[in-house]
Amino acid sequence: MQLKAPAFWESSGPLAWVLLPLSLLYAAITCVRSLLFRFGLLKSLSLPVPIIFVGNLRAGGTGKTPMVIAIARALQQRGMKPGIISRGYLSKLPRNHTQEVFASDAADAVGDEPLVVKKQVGPAIPVWIGANRHQAGTALLHAYPDCDVIISDDGLQHLALQREPARHHGRDLEIVVRDDRGEGNGFLLPAGPLRASTQSPRDLTFQVKINAPSSSNTALPGEFLAKDHFLIHCEMLDAYQLIDPSKRRPLASFSAHPVLAVAGIANPNKFFTPLNELGIRYTPLALGDHADYTNICFANYSADNQELILMTEKDAVKCSYMNDPLIWVVPLQGNLPDACVDQMIQVLNRPPMSSNSEV
Repeated sequence: MQLKAPAFWESSGPLAWVLLPLSLLYAAITCVRSLLFRFGLLKSLSLPVPIIFVGNLRAGGTGKTPMVIAIARALQQRGMKPGIISRGYLSKLPRNHTQEVFASDAADAVGDEPLVVKKQVGPAIPVWIGANRHQAGTALLHAYPDCDVIISDDGLQHLALQREPARHHGRDLEIVVRDDRGEGNGFLLPAGPLRASTQSPRDLTFQVKINAPSSSNTALPGEFLAKDHFLIHCEMLDAYQLIDPSKRRPLASFSAHPVLAVAGIANPNKFFTPLNELGIRYTPLALGDHADYTNICFANYSADNQELILMTEKDAVKCSYMNDPLIWVVPLQGNLPDACVDQMIQVLNRPPMSSNSEV
């Protein structure tokens, strides 16, 4: 499956206005659904540990995956024991089931993004998938009872998982991740890219910026902008060879070779632009979000005598079966500023507002 954002989402052109009535219907359905949860007509269940909801207002990739990884690592470094839950989009998991994700799993079995997260966070941080986030969180806590905080990947709109937001003096956090595209034409789906109004409340906003490696090849620090808004720098690290991850080389070294740059993500420019900044000569291959590589032959896209192939980690987990020494993978690392982590931990350590948690 290849998903690409339509170009008219970026401007309020004729097609966007034609679709606007459908956006109004979408807004009405969303509002009614929210009210049904609020008044208990639809069931919303809580978990006994604080939850960090990481999501976006804009459909498509804004940098949620590297932020989930960065948050989990930052909390672990501060002595907490985080766990991660995810829907497992495009996984083979039946709807009413949950499953733990292991680094050895196949991407088509558990979903490409959960697998990337698991490979990055390592064995010490459990990752579970399930369409029902409460079921996934419950299963995780039963398997790992020492887990003291759960990070819900893309869970902002999953109202079946109850939350006590920090802005209401609760101990849960709702975090919106934005990128440099902003909110496009500002319309709700399908006339625009928004899954929720820009006026929707949130506790924190992360503005993600993708940087090419610095000259010292170290992670860039975060920059504190305001109480509820953090600029987060995600850095491209040294590339590693797909068939032998122990082999690494600086990204800048690829400027000596024409390459094929592959990006099966929602916003391919996040991958291509930093390559431009490094002076890498590449032929872009944008395949759409969650691209299926089953029938892809990279040789069909070759031009200018490319000697090497660069791809994102999200693509690499679906190409692990390819025994191709020409493929190199570019990892992305996000780092949270200390002020942000301090603020988050302060909220997570609050006592629960209610004692009716269900497990």
